[in-house]
This record gives sequence, structure tokens and C-alpha cells, in this order.
Amino acid sequence: LPAIFAWRCASSCIASCSRQLPAKVTRARFRKSRIAMRALLVLASALVCAHAALVRDSAMNIGLMRHLQSTGQPLQNLKLPSDQWFTQTLDHFDPLNNQTFQQRYQVNSTFYKTGGPLFVLLGGEGPINGMWLAADTAIMLYAQQFNAVVVQLEHRFYGKTHPLPDLSMDSLRYLTSEQALADAAVFITSFRATLAAPAPAIVFGGSYSGALAAWFRIKYPHIAAGAIASSAPVLAKLDFLQYHEVVQESLSTTAQGPLCVSNIKQATAKLQNLAQTPAGLAQIVTDFKLCQASLSDPWDIMNFFSSVASNFDGIVQYNKDNRGFEGGPVPPTIDDACRIMTNGSDAYSNYIAFNNYILQTGSQSCFDVSYSEMVGMLRNASWDGAGAEGGRQWTYQTCVEFAYFQTSDSPNQPFGTMFNLTFSLQQCVDIYGITSVPNVDWTNTFYGGTNIGGTNIVFPNGQIDPWHALSVLQREGPTVNAIYIGGTAHCADMYPPSSADVAGLTDARELIVNYLKGFISS
Repeated sequence: LPAIFAWRCASSCIASCSRQLPAKVTRARFRKSRIAMRALLVLASALVCAHAALVRDSAMNIGLMRHLQSTGQPLQNLKLPSDQWFTQTLDHFDPLNNQTFQQRYQVNSTFYKTGGPLFVLLGGEGPINGMWLAADTAIMLYAQQFNAVVVQLEHRFYGKTHPLPDLSMDSLRYLTSEQALADAAVFITSFRATLAAPAPAIVFGGSYSGALAAWFRIKYPHIAAGAIASSAPVLAKLDFLQYHEVVQESLSTTAQGPLCVSNIKQATAKLQNLAQTPAGLAQIVTDFKLCQASLSDPWDIMNFFSSVASNFDGIVQYNKDNRGFEGGPVPPTIDDACRIMTNGSDAYSNYIAFNNYILQTGSQSCFDVSYSEMVGMLRNASWDGAGAEGGRQWTYQTCVEFAYFQTSDSPNQPFGTMFNLTFSLQQCVDIYGITSVPNVDWTNTFYGGTNIGGTNIVFPNGQIDPWHALSVLQREGPTVNAIYIGGTAHCADMYPPSSADVAGLTDARELIVNYLKGFISS
């Protein structure tokens, strides 16, 4: 679901693009309900950097960034940080409202030395994951280099941070990016006062939290000395046409690329023809192992086409990311997807085989495309509901502030025409009763879109990642810098280094170190 899939990143990019689904849920549970299949899924073959002339730090290269390419600390030996709680203001913009709530955060001070900086990993659309502060993730390697204390702060209304007793519309009006930024400002100011010596703060984030990091720097430059905004969709966009255009471009980079894309188009065309008749719809039910006995409701049909596309979306968005440090199986790659799509001469049969592969890897017996079931789950305003794991909150944010609706409206993508902008907007109506269009014009006016102001902001983006289309890809002024990493996907720079990393990814992390030096020294 275009609006909802923005949340898939949520579960994966939470504070730092972790691939884990909220509370380890139930990837199966969300795959079955199709919520995991449409995410805030929130570049070139070589690294393109606006600051190519920067001097590389060979000590970082030798001492840290290549350290984990052959060895790493076993997962079972990692000590996860404990949860801590901060008394936070509910409404920062109403001086007459004195309500507060408990906001979760975690700290790793292993490498901290007096006078060292404060690195703050901003939470996104899901629970914070202590693994990102325990493993040799990029931010922890940076902390070791700069003697920093690292804190990750959970976003209001996600994870264990429950500002109000439920997720009703009355409660969700306090769920805005502006309130979240104010949370971070109050927290950082308070936490920094506890350190033994004054210290500059640097904010980090990936996907939605990457955008928050960039926005924090422009709104609170007196609090944060700089921001690393990885895979940050800073441009709110109603009809995110480019998403599936980049998916097509990314699939085309595989060895079977042109044929892979052509076969997806052919198979989709056959599906659209089948969808025109009751007999054809019955065949789809059988061929794609739908959980429903029949496929006749127009919204279920649109949801089916959206969900089939999202099978490719998720693989592209997280292609070859180094999530192994979190545990779990190795996920499929775009190479795997295109091998299946070109394994036989009949494109439609290959599409069926690919769907079976997705069901098998997700341990699912059937393909659930029920629109009413999805809407019913997201209408549930209880913290005990499945939607409270992130789907209800993030979908609300897209319906109000960002949109990011990944539709089939572009002719330059292989997934047909069956899930248009109307399909996304209807979800906002059916789930929340929101009949107005998301106010993306105001969001872009307030934050600047890709013409972002400010200084000391770095935007790393991956070529394969569809979200790079809404980020900053070229240097904007003297101190807003873009790092474009060929052959990498969503938030790739934030993961632990790996022997499988392309050279441009290692270079990107080294460039970030140089930028951090400048931010801290200034």
C-alpha cells in the first residue's frame, strides 16, 4: 500500500535503518496483512562526492573502517544498552499545556572521554534497537574515532514511547515531525548538561529519521553542530512517481536486467488482462495462492497489484544491506529476483514462481491482499493492536505531512497502472476519515524540500535506493554536501563494514569522518 509501505522502512530504518520489523514481529504477520509490502520504502556505479577534494583520513581507513571486513564481535557477546527514560513535554507549542510523557532512550559511553562529542541517533517510525549501539555499526566506529558518547532517542508514539493512552485521532494530533524535533532539542540540551565538559552534538539518522536529522540542523543550529542524514527523503511528495522508476532502473543493473524488466512488464500486462473478467480473476486467485476465495472487490484488486509490486520494492530498497549483525536469514537480492524472472521463457510463469518464492521466504501459505482487513487493522487505535507496532502511526504521518505515495502512475515502470494516487488517498479516508490531501506544500515550505538551507549537513544516498529521488544529490552551498554511492541501497552507509562492501561505500564512510572532524572542530 503506497502510503503504508513508507512504514516498512520504518521498521527497518527506525533510528538507523535497522531491517528488523517492530518488536521482531511478525514479519510474517505484516507480510500476510500486506502492510510490510508497501513501505516508506523514509546511486551511479562509482562514488560521486561534492567534496571529492577532501583529504582522506588514512588512520580511519586502516584503524576502523576496514576492521570488520574479515572479523567482527560475535552477536552473542554483544551487551545491549539498557532502556532509560526522559520526562518529555507533550506539546512544545502550547505554553498552557503542562502534560508530559516518558520518552525512551539508550546510551553507549564505551568510547567516551571527557570533552568528546555527543552523537545522537534520532529515532524514526518504529522502536529503537539497542543492537545499533552494541555492534560495530558506522556510528559506533565514528564514536571510537572521536571519543564520543552515543545516544539513540525513540520517536514519540513509536516503540515503547507512548505519550498518551491510545492512538486515537485526538492523540495522533501530537504526532508531527515538528513536535519530534522539539523533543530532540529538549532532550539533547538536558543530556548534554550531564556531561563532564561542554561537547558539540551531532545528529544522525536514516530514512525518515535522516530527514529529521537534516531538519534538526536547520531548525536548531545552536544545539547541533552538524547532521549526517542518510537516505533522507527531505522532499515531501504527493505522487511519488519516481519510486518505481528507480526500482526499474535498479533491476536493470543486474546481469539479466533488460530481460528481467521486460518480463515483469509482460507478466503485469497479462495480469491486468486477467483482471478484466471473473474467470481471469479466479485464475489469479489460484495462480498467486491468494488467501481470499475470490477476487472481486475493486480495492482488493488494486491492493493485489500494489502488493505484487511491493515484493520487488522491498528487495530493491534493501538490496545487499549488511543486516547480518542483527541476526536472521540472508534476504533475497535483486540478482535473485531477476534470476527467477528470467528462468523460463514464459514471463507470467516466472512471475508466479517469484510470488511462490516470496511466500516461501516469508513462511506464508497464502498471499493476503484483503483491503478491508488491512484497513480494519489500521483503524484500531489501541496500543495492543497490530497496527500500533508502527503501521497506524506512520500511515497517519504520510496522510498528514509527507504523502510519499508510491503509485503506478508513471509510464516508466513495469508494474502496470492499477494502483494510482486515488488508491493511496482512499486509505487516508478509510483509516482515519481524512478527506483532505496531505499538506506536502506546507511541509516543503517549512523545511525547504531539496533546496534545504542550513550548514554542516551531509546527505549519503545509494544508487539502488528508490528514496534517493527525494533526497539531496548535489552539493548545496559550501557546507551542505551530498555523497552518492554507486551500487548501494537504503541507508547502506549506516551498517557495519563488510568484506562485500563496494569501494564507494568504504570511501563514503571515510568522507563522513572528514566531515565530522570539521563539524566537531568548528
